[in-house]
Amino acid sequence: MNLRTGLLALVFSVIMIGSGILTVGAEPDHHHKPKFQDVELNEEQMKELKIRYEDLINQRKGIIEKYKEFGVLSEEDATKMQEYLDLYLEKLESDGFIPKWGERKHRHQ
Repeated sequence: MNLRTGLLALVFSVIMIGSGILTVGAEPDHHHKPKFQDVELNEEQMKELKIRYEDLINQRKGIIEKYKEFGVLSEEDATKMQEYLDLYLEKLESDGFIPKWGERKHRHQ
């Protein structure tokens, strides 16, 4: 390899590493379970979270409606999905808007 080729290879490598193309990162931890602190939210905090969750669920229901409109989902499936979202909000509210993610029961145990 001559000097010019070696220099080009070095410059190319520096550019690629600098841009992140050749970096090797750690794999994301898909099994990480967040640890929620044992706290109770006050009324104002729960009210704020309820508003945000209602907005989120209404957006998701709007997306479900579009899928139904486009023929991707049947009327029955769309209704079931929307009912599930309503149950999800009720469950969150009954739990004081503290997620219970680590307490899910796994089917394959």
